[in-house]
Amino acid sequence: MDPLRWRGLAKAEQISGIRRSVEDWCERAGLPVDLVQMVSLAVYEAMANVVEHAYRDDGPGALELDLRHEGGAVAAMVGDEGHWHVTTPAEQRHRGRGLALIERLAEQVTVMPSPQGTTVRMRWPIGPSARLRFLEAMADTELARLDADEVLRELLSRVRDLLSVDTATVLLHDHAGDHLVAAVAVGLERDGSRPVRVPLAEGFAGLVAVERVAMTTSQVDPPSLLANGIRDLAAAPMIADGALVGVLRVGARDRAFGDEDLALLQIAADRLALAVQAHASNAESAATTALQRSLLPSSLPAIAGLDFAGRYAPGAELGVGGDWYDVFPLAHGRIGIVIGDVAGHGFPAAVVMGRLRSALRAYALDNDDPEVVLDKLDRKASHFEAGVMATVAYAVVEPAAGRLTLCLAGHLRPVLAVPGLRGEFVDAPIDPPIGFALRGRSRRTHIVDIPPGATVCFYTDGLVERRDRPIDVGLSELLDAVAAVPSESVCAELMAEFVSGQPTADDVALLVMHRTG
Repeated sequence: MDPLRWRGLAKAEQISGIRRSVEDWCERAGLPVDLVQMVSLAVYEAMANVVEHAYRDDGPGALELDLRHEGGAVAAMVGDEGHWHVTTPAEQRHRGRGLALIERLAEQVTVMPSPQGTTVRMRWPIGPSARLRFLEAMADTELARLDADEVLRELLSRVRDLLSVDTATVLLHDHAGDHLVAAVAVGLERDGSRPVRVPLAEGFAGLVAVERVAMTTSQVDPPSLLANGIRDLAAAPMIADGALVGVLRVGARDRAFGDEDLALLQIAADRLALAVQAHASNAESAATTALQRSLLPSSLPAIAGLDFAGRYAPGAELGVGGDWYDVFPLAHGRIGIVIGDVAGHGFPAAVVMGRLRSALRAYALDNDDPEVVLDKLDRKASHFEAGVMATVAYAVVEPAAGRLTLCLAGHLRPVLAVPGLRGEFVDAPIDPPIGFALRGRSRRTHIVDIPPGATVCFYTDGLVERRDRPIDVGLSELLDAVAAVPSESVCAELMAEFVSGQPTADDVALLVMHRTG
């Protein structure tokens, strides 16, 4: 098979495409799926190092790739003609992590710096090498059928067997107490009667957690391992998305650990970190979705002369967040309307949203004026929810009079559409968001007359904001799309035009009110 050769400028936007070419070449070469991923990721990491460090002060320079079959192996060469700029400790650690990843992925790695540039050569024997067998065991697709605890236990059992050790333990990082807690163990520790807690930086596992590097020791702890004849330990940090997840620790009675053992142990730790992260992410996602659904109205009130409709859609990238809408009855036949957007996403944003929603409802029962309600909500958030920011639109509707009194706390202006005319933004002042501790300055309200047949559309920024265009474009399209028709029709039209087929990064809340004739 012909080699894959590429030479061009070292630009960040190009290396993802080159990685796909590497994957295509490996697949045409008939390499196993796991080996395809190892080769493509190692080559990508080497190219990324060139882009980031080789030509920092001189603009993009030459980047060269050569990938070929060579003597029963796959050989890759990544070269540059630059002078590497690694000056700060953070940059040195970053480059060190990149090289460490390449060394874990490739069977052989050689780095050759020279005045003319740097060449990185990588080699993968085509055959059942120990590293490849280990990776295949860690990436077995059958593991997807197991629950989280079963996955950890099965992976640990495979680590114990493949490394020929007597004990293997996963210690997870407890962020609240800054401890490592023994979560799953196989071998000597599997029958422990109480959880083992290790403060960070104390003991061997704590040191590995702080240093974030795989290492070995013959100073065995805890004492229970020494009592069971364990004479050597090895451990590797479990890291996912740059955050410490835990530590994988193994121990043996009658063998020492070498560099190859540490490389394999780090592969296992990386796989275990992903398994733990996936379980935590799935659990949080389920809890967030359940919380969000419980806080959105299951149905909107039926009010003579008005009809309401609402929609909520999680973001395609960020998932469920802190957007909400609400409609509730007030004294003297008035109706409260709320739409809001808590900064952030996931479970923390949803929890804050729930607290703000409940507080606003309570303040609305005791205060007739929207500006007073939002002022109290701002004081509450500033005092009890430090660091929280939310945009909120709160309106009090008088159905018989056909008008609403609106107060905006950093929120986008609603759209008013009257029969026969294009939609217009309500000309209401926008005050600072909730959480800004507005002191010595009153919030403002605006009265809006709603003629028969008119529609008012409240929304969050996820409906109109896209990364590839200014928000003004989306706002202009919204004015064209909102019509003086029943609320359900408006919601269906807006979701079809702005959400369906073009997934939004942020979540979307939409609340529409229509005054019947």
